[in-house]
Amino acid sequence: MKVKIQLFFVAILCLGHTQLLADGKENWAVSAIPQELKQKANAVLRFSETTLTVFDAGNAEEKSRVVITILNENGQRFKYFVEHYNKFSSVSGISGTIYDKNGKKVKTIPQRDIADISAIAGFSLYDDSRVKVISPEYGDYPYTIEYTCSKKYSSFFMFPGWQVYPGYDISVQKSIYNLTLSPNAKVKYKGNKALSITPEESSDKKGFITRTWKATNYPAIEMEPFAGNLFEDTPQLLVAPETFTMDGYFGSNNSWKELGDWAYKLGEGRNVVPDATKAKVMELVAEHDTDSERARAIYEYMQSKVRYVNIAIGIGGWQPFPAETVEKYWYGDCKALSNYMKSLLDVAGIESYYCLVRAGDDTPNIDKDFVASQFNHAFLMLPLGGDTVYLECTSQEVPFGYNGSFTDDRDILVVDKDNSYLKHTNVYGKEQNKTTNSYLFNIAANNTANISATTQYTGVATDNIRFLMTQKPERQREFLLRKLKLNQVKINSLTYSEEKGIIPIITQKAEMTVAQLGQITANNSIVIPFNQVSLLDELKRVSNRKTGIAIRRDQAYVDSLSFRIPSGFSIDQFPQPTTLTSDFGTYTLEVVHAEGSISFIRTLEWNKGNYKPERYNDLMLFQRRVNEADRQVLLLKAI
Repeated sequence: MKVKIQLFFVAILCLGHTQLLADGKENWAVSAIPQELKQKANAVLRFSETTLTVFDAGNAEEKSRVVITILNENGQRFKYFVEHYNKFSSVSGISGTIYDKNGKKVKTIPQRDIADISAIAGFSLYDDSRVKVISPEYGDYPYTIEYTCSKKYSSFFMFPGWQVYPGYDISVQKSIYNLTLSPNAKVKYKGNKALSITPEESSDKKGFITRTWKATNYPAIEMEPFAGNLFEDTPQLLVAPETFTMDGYFGSNNSWKELGDWAYKLGEGRNVVPDATKAKVMELVAEHDTDSERARAIYEYMQSKVRYVNIAIGIGGWQPFPAETVEKYWYGDCKALSNYMKSLLDVAGIESYYCLVRAGDDTPNIDKDFVASQFNHAFLMLPLGGDTVYLECTSQEVPFGYNGSFTDDRDILVVDKDNSYLKHTNVYGKEQNKTTNSYLFNIAANNTANISATTQYTGVATDNIRFLMTQKPERQREFLLRKLKLNQVKINSLTYSEEKGIIPIITQKAEMTVAQLGQITANNSIVIPFNQVSLLDELKRVSNRKTGIAIRRDQAYVDSLSFRIPSGFSIDQFPQPTTLTSDFGTYTLEVVHAEGSISFIRTLEWNKGNYKPERYNDLMLFQRRVNEADRQVLLLKAI
């Protein structure tokens, strides 16, 4: 059973503890929830039990029961039931029941309210992948909802595991995960570093062995500043078969090479392109001298022709569609588009490798010691003259060779015939994750100012900006105004341009006027906060921090803030040079004097790393000192 949390699905709901009434019936009254489980919680997982029974290599069954109390409107994201199925699985026994705050049954969700829809609506190629959905309508908070479901598998290469916490701001009363294996079942499992629960073990007369993990009374975890990934920091159990067969393709989870062999077989014979396309490829590469230039030309051609659609269910979730199919419809998922791009490169004789990766900006790395399909995305790797280049084939905007925060700094499975292996993708340093501001303030005697501003986003820093280039001007202006701390700003012009390269650069240029740059004092002096461009938000205090501190990547911010002094004024006070150093990063402020002007070079660098929760006060202190330095003022005195 899956429950929709924000914009993604969690494989198993792990829910909380049942209190019984005197007659032995379950009590879902909100008053039965321990007070400590309501603190910082928008929902409480009252009870969950999932039993996975594996009979043999092609026969398994999963039974789930889930009970959740929705405490307030912010907990509504935990109310959904979502269950995928396809030709390798079937779903039955779905039921839903809603209880009021006193635990009294309000309604049984009718079967007609269980939607059965295509997993990818509007794309007929994928009609075998479907999803059962319940989206209950009930708003009298707090209330409780219960779901049950059974699912049978005829093929599988990964099993639904166990995740104690399904999200932030939800506490867990009791969660049970049962793994039942027949004497014929060959299944492995592994807990992450946060899982310290020892399973109970039992057996029956038929030789079935059941291992049971239980979690009780876990308080809610709120999203904390500089938090890592919740699912990496909280208990999780991975479960997978040792060997498997999917749609006639035999595979093994005994080594990364063997898993790669399976992925390779899925793509065999799917690289055929029409003769006309071959001729087009040869035309594209004819005018270029190097493989890098040729690959870029083919990549940009591919980007101009295709569009992306996500599919991640069943064998369609792992096997790419043939290159000819992509050409027929001009769309595909990450596997189909990566395979298509590889097929075009094959025509040009350019070496490339299909790769599997767990993608996402803040997604934790795979567990290298647990061989199984922990991946959610496919892309290409090109060894070009000793330089390794990665191609993201699902985007029409990402430059050639730039994989960015979506797939950087993590282990991937390079799929190669008889020689698949793990490889770590590129790590971007500070120079490849840099934001540079250059602001010139032309100050008038009446405290107004004209501002010429140029911001360069380099490498990873472009990832959160690129989408702006496709937005309407109104949206672009709103984004810039939210970033600045200036008062009464008018944006007169705003433009964006991109220098596409393996390390891309996006340049933002703006011309602005400010009606009130600083404050005019009683003696007609002007007090100007020197940094109204890149101030950090104050870190909130967190008592008894639960999660570790994670700085995912090296980052650099360089601001050049220049002020031209109006005639009739002199500089009476200015910010002092400052240097701050910590494990988390460094801050420097330099002052440059020139005739009629003063400039400040502010540099803030963050160091990639993971730190224990106890270090949060040190992080707060560092950022507080940065903010103190940034709040210094420039005082202009009337002559």
